[in-house]
Amino acid sequence: MAELKNLPWLNIRVIALCMTINMLDGFDILAMAYAAPSVASEWNLNPGQLGALFSVGLGGMMAGSIFIGPLADKFGRRPIILACLLAAAASMALAASSVSLQALTVARFLTGLAIGGTLPCINTMAAEYSTARTRTIAVALTQAGFPIGATLGGFLSVWLLANFGWQSIFWAGAVIAILLLPIILLGMPESRALARSVASPLETRQLSTNGPNDTATKSEPSKKHTLGTLAHLRAALAILSLSFFASVMSYYFLTSWLPKILSDQGMNQGDAVLSGALLTSGGIVAALVLGWLAIKGPLVRIVSIAAAIAGCLTFLFGRIGGDEQTILFVAFVLGVVANGTQIGLYAVVPSIFPAHARASGTGLAIGLGRGGAVFAPWLAGILLLRGWETPDLFALMALPYFAVAILVLVLAKWQRY
Repeated sequence: MAELKNLPWLNIRVIALCMTINMLDGFDILAMAYAAPSVASEWNLNPGQLGALFSVGLGGMMAGSIFIGPLADKFGRRPIILACLLAAAASMALAASSVSLQALTVARFLTGLAIGGTLPCINTMAAEYSTARTRTIAVALTQAGFPIGATLGGFLSVWLLANFGWQSIFWAGAVIAILLLPIILLGMPESRALARSVASPLETRQLSTNGPNDTATKSEPSKKHTLGTLAHLRAALAILSLSFFASVMSYYFLTSWLPKILSDQGMNQGDAVLSGALLTSGGIVAALVLGWLAIKGPLVRIVSIAAAIAGCLTFLFGRIGGDEQTILFVAFVLGVVANGTQIGLYAVVPSIFPAHARASGTGLAIGLGRGGAVFAPWLAGILLLRGWETPDLFALMALPYFAVAILVLVLAKWQRY
């Protein structure tokens, strides 16, 4: 955190706004998990239907990252962020107004689409408004917004469910998005690194005197070479995508299903929802620790260790007994390493791609990786419907973390800084 004090106020403001946007994204995407026990009870949904409902929102995130995120390299980061915020507000309002499974399904896909479009933009903006030394912690803090929003959203959801019903969770998301729009409109500038990558030599010198010096962009080609750059880095893109796929597969199984599984096992609904909030709250600790550790040693090695520990704890979580306090504590610890893995991968991405292809590369890596987020909740629902026991399900979902521990080490050869 001390390193960030040397950044200009504008840079700190941009990173803070990116973090705030991700807080909203964290609340919006996990709103379905918090509302799930009530929705399933009211509409008499089986595990297969509920799993599909989880997956459709994550499928929207995948589509948004792949098809909307890359537009930020063409039209700018700021316009895409504003458009996606507006879409998120509208889709959350649609979810709150839904009276059928079909309507809620459409609403959740649209919410995921909007969130998927913002993720590459804010990750890229945080990287571009930082220096080489502060880049990891800037991206880590931005990604910490997701678990912060999800955690606060979990605590808020417990109160909203008790007083106003599940629809109020989605209304809250819509209102927050509307309130955030003018703040982003007035406070979020466009990316200077993107401008430098297509500027004339004179323009480049002028821009470099006003913002952080992204040395990786000075001699890079213009945006018309984006596809060529990504083709040159196709092996790195493939490994990144596989790493994201495996990581989010396990992560979104945990965040989507944990409250429902614990509720079905007899935990009261409030504590079951609290377990999900504690799981995501581990990301706050993870972001701070990751940013500090990244200054001390290679980031890919840190992510690899976090992934291996997350795999071990996911396996053990399906077998722990004891009282509710023990379960909630283990959920928090698991959340620290699971979020650390996820945040670490986001921090690695900007070091792989140059500025003129950064949003496209980030969007493709995240988007293709989101296939794991779509697949895992649906698969868990099907397996539960077929009678799988909880220990076996958690053992299966631990395996992807071990894959990440190996894959991420290979990425070191492509890192630009």
